[in-house]
Amino acid sequence: MFDPVSTYRLQFHSGFNFSDFERVIPYLQQLGMKTVYASPIFKAIPGSTHGYDVLNPLEINPEIGTIDQLRSLQEQLQKLGIQWLQDIVPNHMAYHTENNWLADVFEKGQRSQYARFFDIDWSDLLYKGRLMAPFLGETLDDAIRNGHLKIISVFDKLALDCNGSVYPLKPLSYCTFSEDIETPETLQALFDEINIVENSEDIIVYGTKWNDWLKRFSALQQDEGVKQWILHRVNQINNDQVLLEQIVNEQHYRLCFWQETDKMINYRRFFTVNALISLNIQDESVFQEHHQLVKSLLEQGNIQGIRVDHIDGLYNPGEYLRRLRILAGSDAYI
Repeated sequence: MFDPVSTYRLQFHSGFNFSDFERVIPYLQQLGMKTVYASPIFKAIPGSTHGYDVLNPLEINPEIGTIDQLRSLQEQLQKLGIQWLQDIVPNHMAYHTENNWLADVFEKGQRSQYARFFDIDWSDLLYKGRLMAPFLGETLDDAIRNGHLKIISVFDKLALDCNGSVYPLKPLSYCTFSEDIETPETLQALFDEINIVENSEDIIVYGTKWNDWLKRFSALQQDEGVKQWILHRVNQINNDQVLLEQIVNEQHYRLCFWQETDKMINYRRFFTVNALISLNIQDESVFQEHHQLVKSLLEQGNIQGIRVDHIDGLYNPGEYLRRLRILAGSDAYI
C-alpha cells in the first residue's frame, strides 16, 4: 500500500490552477516532497476559492484545468517519484442553482431521480413536501412586493429569477402560466399534454417525457409569434403579484428568508451553512454514482490516495469506509 511520507498541501482555485502547479513541481522536488495533497478538484461554484462547495463530483473544475492536464501532471510526478493524495467531499454538495442534480429536484420534486441523493425531510408538514430554499434576504412577501422575484424565459424554459439565481418551474406551472388567457393553438395543444406527462408513474419515464416536452416547447419558440406571446405572458405575470405568488408557492421548493433556518429546516446541511446540502451517501446507489470519477482516477493511476472531508458528518462512517476501500482497492491510501 502507498504510504505518504511527506506531503505538501495544494489549494486549487482559478488563481492557482493545474498550469500554475506545473510550474512549481521543480520546487517541490527540491524540498524533498514525496506526496502532494490536493484540495478538491471537482466542479465547484463559480469563483470558489476552496472547492468544498462541489457542483458536480463527476467533472474536473474547469476553473482549475482538465482531465488531460491532470494526466499530464501525473506523468511528470511519477517520473519524480511524487504521489498524489486527493481530497474528496462525500458529505455535502453546494446548494446552488447550477447544481444539476439539485436543479432536477427543484423541477421534479420527489419524482426526480436525484431526490434520494439529498438528505431532505419530505414529510415535513410545515413546508408541505417542499424543499426549503432559504436564500432570500427578506420575507417572500417582501421579495415579491419589491420585485426581487420574477418569471423569466431562459434557454427556452420558464424559471424563477431570484436576484440572479435561476430556479426551474415544475411542469404543472406551465399550465398555470397559460390559464385564463388566449394561447396560441400550437402552444395550447402542447400545454394540454402536460397531464399525460404527469401521469407517468416511473420516475425515469417521467423525466424522459418531460425532457422531450421541453424540447418541443423550445422548438415552438422558433416561431417569432409564439416567442413574443411567451415574453408578453411573462411580463403580465410579473406585473400581477397575486398570480406571481401563486406560481412561486406551487413549486417543489419554498423560497424563504434565510433567517427562517434559525428555527426550522427540512434538509440536512453542513453545520449551519445553508448553502451546503448534505448527501445520502449511505445509499449504495448514491455512493456509486458520486464516486465514479474518483474510482476512474484511482484505476488509471492519476491519484494514489484519498483524504475524506468531514467523515464525521456521514450517517454511517464505518460502512462508508468499507465501501470506499472496496472501490479504491487495497493499494490506495485512505
